[in-house]
Amino acid sequence: MKIFVRYFVQGLMLWIPIYITVYIIFFIFSLFDRIIPALFNVDLSPGVGILIVILFVTLSGALTSLLLVKPAFSFLEHYVYKIPFINIIYSSSKDVVGAIVGDKKKFDHPVMVKTGGDAGTCRLGFVTRDEFNVKGMEDMVAVYFPHSYNISGNVLFVPKQSVLPLNITGSEAMKFIVSAGMTGNLEEK
Repeated sequence: MKIFVRYFVQGLMLWIPIYITVYIIFFIFSLFDRIIPALFNVDLSPGVGILIVILFVTLSGALTSLLLVKPAFSFLEHYVYKIPFINIIYSSSKDVVGAIVGDKKKFDHPVMVKTGGDAGTCRLGFVTRDEFNVKGMEDMVAVYFPHSYNISGNVLFVPKQSVLPLNITGSEAMKFIVSAGMTGNLEEK
C-alpha cells in the first residue's frame, strides 16, 4: 500500500502542474475567443481571438514608437494624469508594468538585507532607490520585498550597510522569492 501511495503522489506531482498550466492557457484563449466575437459580432475559429489580441498589442506598440504618434499619446496621457482616481490607477499600473518589462526595469538589483541583528537572518529583495535627498535618510536605500506566491510586497528603508548586493539576475531572484525558495538559483555568476 505504501508503494501505491508513493507512486500516486509522484503521479500527482507530475500531472497537477501540467494540468494547471494547460487550464490557464486554455482559459486565456477561450476568454479572448469569447470577448472578440461579443465586441464585434463576428464568428471566429478557436484561437483567432488571442491572435487578434497579440497583433493588436504589437501594432499599438509599433504605433506609439512612431515620431508622429508619440507626441499625441503624451498629450493625452498628460490629461489622464489630471483626472482624480483614474490617475492613481493609470500611473500605478504603468509603473508596475514598466518596472517588470520596460526599458527601465526596476527589479534588476537583487540584494540580501540583514534583518535579524545577531540572529543573522536575511531577506531577499530589490533596491528600488539608492539615494534620498531627505535630511537623515542619506545613508538609507529603498528595498522592495516581494511576497511569496503573491503579487504584493513591502518597501522598507534600510541602512546601506545592511544591504549586500547579489551577482544574480533579477529574474532568478524573483523566481526564488515568488516560489518561496523552491525554484530559482541564488548561485552567483
